[in-house]
Amino acid sequence: MNFKITYKIQIGKNKTVCEDALYDGKEVVAEACACKYVQTPMMVCIADGVGGNAGGDKASVFLLQNISKLYSVESSEMLRNRLLEINDELLEFAKNTEQQEKMATTLTGVFFQEDSIYLAHCGNTRMYEVKGRFLKQITVDHSTYQWLMSTGNYSAAENCNKSEIISAFGGGNKKYIERLSVDKIFDRGFPKKIILTSDGIHDYVSDDEMEDIIMGFDAEIAVEKLIDVSLKNGSCDDCTIVILERQE
Repeated sequence: MNFKITYKIQIGKNKTVCEDALYDGKEVVAEACACKYVQTPMMVCIADGVGGNAGGDKASVFLLQNISKLYSVESSEMLRNRLLEINDELLEFAKNTEQQEKMATTLTGVFFQEDSIYLAHCGNTRMYEVKGRFLKQITVDHSTYQWLMSTGNYSAAENCNKSEIISAFGGGNKKYIERLSVDKIFDRGFPKKIILTSDGIHDYVSDDEMEDIIMGFDAEIAVEKLIDVSLKNGSCDDCTIVILERQE
């Protein structure tokens, strides 16, 4: 299969280091804007370094650089085991990085093989698919807010820190990786579009706004508009938007 990948990563307002990173099927990038064509087997992954822990920018790049060495995925179990190994490597790297021992990062990655597609997810970066004329969120945020909502604690959810995550790579402790999910997806065929976002986008752009922009404009224009709307709506975080389109 052939794909067109269009993306933009923009550093947050008043920030000096971008903690978002992307593996675009060819290389690891940060603070970038591009349109490329890629083909299977390949992978597209985004990682958002945890801002509350020093070294988030290093964690996201370290994770994606190691994932980029994965040339084939034979099963969900194989992929999960390799990601757990990379988490161990990140913990060791952090332990030897002064004052950044708790560096951490999220991950949302799509791994395309010739006849299989896998999704790996940890944290609150997201994946969506376009179904017909509608946008559907595929991943579930590993966040305090989402956990409280799922347990019926609606009042506490509305008053919590909505950007606080409960799962990540790194963080100085293996326990944070326990919620990592790895699944085979799209057994009935690949959708026309897949969208990947960091919380600098989806925390500030409503699903309806995102859907209207993605369905209403070419990808090159849509990524710019989504960044503009997130900034207009108050986002000061790094912003990453990726639109992956299957080519006929």
